[in-house]
Amino acid sequence: MKSTPANSSKPAAAEQLPNPTLVDSLLRHMKHNGLDPASMKDRGIIGKRLGYQDGTQVYRFITAGKWAGDVQKFETRLESYLSNEMRIEGGGDLIDDPASFILPGMFAFLDQVRVTGNIGVAHGPGGISKTCACRLYVKQNKAKTLYIHLYTWTRRQGCIVRELLKAAGLNLGRGESPETILARHLRDSETMLIIDNAQRMTRHARDWLRDFLDLTGTPIALVGNPEIIDQWAKCDQHKRVVGLKRDVSLDLFDPDPALNTSERTVQLLIKRHLPEAAGNASVKKQALKIITEKNSGACGAVVMHAKLAHLMLQGGKIKDPAEAFTLASTQLIQEAA
Repeated sequence: MKSTPANSSKPAAAEQLPNPTLVDSLLRHMKHNGLDPASMKDRGIIGKRLGYQDGTQVYRFITAGKWAGDVQKFETRLESYLSNEMRIEGGGDLIDDPASFILPGMFAFLDQVRVTGNIGVAHGPGGISKTCACRLYVKQNKAKTLYIHLYTWTRRQGCIVRELLKAAGLNLGRGESPETILARHLRDSETMLIIDNAQRMTRHARDWLRDFLDLTGTPIALVGNPEIIDQWAKCDQHKRVVGLKRDVSLDLFDPDPALNTSERTVQLLIKRHLPEAAGNASVKKQALKIITEKNSGACGAVVMHAKLAHLMLQGGKIKDPAEAFTLASTQLIQEAA
């Protein structure tokens, strides 16, 4: 009889997180936001926000403090998510803090879109906290703002309409399409729509949004990565309804003519996510290589490298930021293979 290898069919064993206090932090966050840890639906909401489709893993984490899979990656995601959520819940004290993630330019852009009453597009690389800025703005203007964040599974017109209906607290009526209900609710109202991660929208969804603007006059702010500009410029009918465009990343950079855009982006991301490497030439060189070689998602890749390197430095075994960044890169490449 042939022996079966010990690891041939066994699922990955759940591992205890290095930081067990994250369980309590997540439970407090869910309670603060009216989410029930015992609810499968609410656990699914948290799972999707962390980038996981299956809420079962989140349940196991909440009940046992363990994670079956890449523990370090999960902890990095959860720490980042909870950190951003706590800063948003902190309220207006962040707005005037120049060292904060808040973009004053984003607030000005959203106010301007509301006044002009057309479609505005704000863009910038990933990792500069556009989403956090939007959500804090929504928190302060909740009565007159609907906000949704697009994912790959909510990028089509029907999904977008359902998400907006949910955000507005509207129920479907008999004999009426969801689009009709939403248009009737928002026509001649003072409500503004903010669609985050809007570069994910399909061409058909952009067509619908243009028609929705013509029908209701609702101000619409689209927030996304730089490719969103090209998406709305390809079609004349789309281009004509965009009344305002703003590169919000410019507000974060010091006016140093000696640095190009890639260098400024790297400088910002390293300062924010790997402060130990501020001014480290080796880390800057490695990060610039990622920015210049990747066709898309480059800023997100730098952020992932920086956060993983930061965790390694916190562990105490590695002291050199450049070494930590190199090891982070090696680990991420192995995971992707």
